[in-house]
Amino acid sequence: MIEYFKYTTGGSFTLSGADYSGFVNVRGGVPYTGKTFTNTSQILKAQSTFFANCILNKIEFDRTVTPVDESNVLTRPVISPRSIIDQSFIDTNLGILNQNNLNLYALNITSQTDLLNFKNSAKDGSAYFLGLSSGKNDVRNDDTKMAKDNLFPIQIDPFSYINKIPGVSVLDDTIDSTLFVYNDETYFYFTTTETSAHTFSGSFAKNSNIAPITPDEDTGETLFKGGTRFTYDNSTDILYSLSAGRNMEVLNLYDNSFVNPCGKLKLVDKIIINDTIIDETVKIGNNLLGYRYLADIDDETRNDINIALRNKYSNKLIKNIAPREDEAIVTFDIRDSDDSILILTQPGQAPPEVVANSTGTEGVFYLYQLDAENLPDELGPKLNPKVIYRHKPTYNFTAVVEEAREADRAGRGLFGGGGYPYFNGIQLYFSQNDSNIFLINENGFITTRFISNPSEVAGFANPESLQYLPDMFFDNTGERFNLIEKKFNSNILKSNYFNYINYLIAKNDKDLFFLLHNIGRIYLFKEDSLLYQNFVPLSLKNLYEKITSCESSLGISLNSEIQNIIKDTVSIFLNLSLIPKKAISNGIPILRDYTTYKGLDINFRDIEFHENEAVDYNVVSRVINQLFELQQQVLDSILEISESLNGEEDFFGTIVIGDTEFEELNPGGGSTNY
Repeated sequence: MIEYFKYTTGGSFTLSGADYSGFVNVRGGVPYTGKTFTNTSQILKAQSTFFANCILNKIEFDRTVTPVDESNVLTRPVISPRSIIDQSFIDTNLGILNQNNLNLYALNITSQTDLLNFKNSAKDGSAYFLGLSSGKNDVRNDDTKMAKDNLFPIQIDPFSYINKIPGVSVLDDTIDSTLFVYNDETYFYFTTTETSAHTFSGSFAKNSNIAPITPDEDTGETLFKGGTRFTYDNSTDILYSLSAGRNMEVLNLYDNSFVNPCGKLKLVDKIIINDTIIDETVKIGNNLLGYRYLADIDDETRNDINIALRNKYSNKLIKNIAPREDEAIVTFDIRDSDDSILILTQPGQAPPEVVANSTGTEGVFYLYQLDAENLPDELGPKLNPKVIYRHKPTYNFTAVVEEAREADRAGRGLFGGGGYPYFNGIQLYFSQNDSNIFLINENGFITTRFISNPSEVAGFANPESLQYLPDMFFDNTGERFNLIEKKFNSNILKSNYFNYINYLIAKNDKDLFFLLHNIGRIYLFKEDSLLYQNFVPLSLKNLYEKITSCESSLGISLNSEIQNIIKDTVSIFLNLSLIPKKAISNGIPILRDYTTYKGLDINFRDIEFHENEAVDYNVVSRVINQLFELQQQVLDSILEISESLNGEEDFFGTIVIGDTEFEELNPGGGSTNY
């Protein structure tokens, strides 16, 4: 079963009466602690807020620049002259209207569009980076403090230049890395190069240093042999390392629990794999182990890259998954909580209808999500893949593309043409903090997408917020190069512009942690909030509560429930701080611009039962239809830009309230801090 989980920072759920921060999963409408339900999961109590109720109803916060399908937001109440006005009728239609309000609310929670907003992080917060402004080629500066804050852009040398801090010069040569964060916020950072392996320790506490763990004094051995790639199994605390043997691949399993107390890794098992594993990468799930491999296919025109899925405990083959003829499996990932599988394929030629909608893009991928309980033999249209439009940013970045093996250079191409590399530099990762988010690293261009709505970018890593040096040349600066820390031509050093190596997410029992490794710089972020931004308050109350009444009091209870629906709808509208709007940022279409909302034009006297009215079809249909019209106007305000925004009066629009009082409504605006 594919799990639904979110990460909450408090205010939405309580555990044993105390405010709860952490992961929430939902089973049968009941919230539990953790990413998935286990025998250690504890029942949470939901607060009466829109945000909590959205989670209970498994609503996704997945808005992007992709046009919103209004039919998925608002459902028209079920009313006909033949309807019997009874409790069932009321429950059905008010339930629809309340669900509409939840959907309206969810539209105003969007992704953080800047994944690496280092420049704008709090000055006294926990974000900082590691780097040095001087090294072996610098005689003017003697910088030995690696921790740097975000106050202003500074000159940084590549790690390969550094000789004043032992052991860090190898960081620029990293080809793969893994991060472990412990409850005291200390971490181990495992890296490998083409020829060696290294382990570093540090802390996410601000202004901490990083230090290499030296080889064992007695044996001279390091934690890892060189040239390996890592995969960490969260559920078993086992670290997987793949190494090549004679005509086979060897998967080494290390017990990571020995690292922190003993500074050593304990080899606990070895798995022999006879397949030719592509890109030396193994994915680990809850019960599954998977990898891409070169399948033995006689047909030279067929793509020969398949995915093998095995039981990670027994190594028993579960399923081989092949692509359809005109697609190539580019990359995939397995989620460690539920064994859900994401597969990215690239078509040899995209269908005409896809090409027609891909103006300004770099082509398309197809995205498949598979349930481990119902695995197919082959990918294809029956699995309803989603289209992902590819974009190339306008900012400069260094593409990280792995070199193909010699056999691959001389072998077949994926489509028989010999031009498509097996090593494509594209990687796919499930998000660790939201079941609906995944990351794509496309040759160093990092984006987040929503599984439920992946066609356009949710957020991307913008180097402009990483405090790199502005362009500065010898003949157009007022500074004297011999009197400042910047070196002549500092801008051409790879450490002073975006050169991506790795982007990692880890968590301890309390928080999420992010590490971005570039040449010469390692950025460390402790995430105290979610990867979302909210344009309505997270604490906004959801007043509607289903009331069961007897037939004699149907009108009274219905009027009360209707009033709460109205209050909820108007409350969402009045608490909108801004309306997210499409913008083109660095060549990427994204929800990064904002506008104000237009007003409502509705008479609230039509959305109530009057003393002289009987509870009959005409009255009930008028009230419910008018309430739906109110929701439609709120949706129009969220999705459309007002044609006239010429002052404060236009900002608020026209709201005709009649004689009905809404004393409990909060006219304050929402916060954009999530």
